[in-house]
Amino acid sequence: MTMPLNDVLASTLEHHHFTYGWLNPVMGLAFAAAGSFLGLSASRYARAAASAGGRLRWTLLAALAIGGVGIWMMHFIAMVGFTVTGADIAYDPALTAASFGLAVAAVGIGLFVSGGKRAGWPRLILGGLVCGAGVVGMHYTGMAAVATGGRVVYDPVLVAASAAVAVVASTVALRFTAVVDRRGSMALAAAVMSVAVVGMHYTGMAAVEVQGPPREDVSGISPLVLLLPILILAMIAIVGMVFGVLASPALDSVARDDSTSQDGNADRNDRPSATVRLADAAGQ
Repeated sequence: MTMPLNDVLASTLEHHHFTYGWLNPVMGLAFAAAGSFLGLSASRYARAAASAGGRLRWTLLAALAIGGVGIWMMHFIAMVGFTVTGADIAYDPALTAASFGLAVAAVGIGLFVSGGKRAGWPRLILGGLVCGAGVVGMHYTGMAAVATGGRVVYDPVLVAASAAVAVVASTVALRFTAVVDRRGSMALAAAVMSVAVVGMHYTGMAAVEVQGPPREDVSGISPLVLLLPILILAMIAIVGMVFGVLASPALDSVARDDSTSQDGNADRNDRPSATVRLADAAGQ
């Protein structure tokens, strides 16, 4: 007995988020942690910089590290594990690139809006809302770039939950970038940020349902073809992570020297200390 046409059109295609087991989530978590740690390191240099140019350079690096590596890279690697049974998967390169730009821009705007440690909670919350909205936009733009052979629909409750996670995670991340000042604290903060990024992604993916029947004419780039750019970005992330790890101990040791030689009631970031000179030199 054949199924009515409406039932066929409304049928749900089987899809998987963990096609390669835990490989993609673990790799995504690693990139999220690396990008978060590097971004926190760059934010630390931005706070120590004496010039506006130095602060701008380090803030942009923080946005690229957190938004590009920690958020977008995690999203893309996790998406490689998303498959639909009996259908091909392809990516629209323009929308994929747009999702990357959204992630970096969202973090960058959030950093500027939140205003740092002394700006107060209203600006921090506004920055978190702006950054969270950008992260949500990045995720669903990235999903719009994926041709699945079927029609992708979303559970609105889970979409709202993913948006809430994104806003909360963004607000916490922006607060971390403003106050975290030690390597051990940065590692802990990066771990919290990376878990939040992964949680937001898979909350959003849990909202996905793919409806059939599958089409055969899926246009775009195969995710396997995009593995080479992923590997290149991975090398960039690793080099950036090494830079952040190697740079942080020098700041720690100079910061300790500054704190012992200055008035304990003064904020050492408000004056041109050795930490400032080190940050400015590294930013040139």
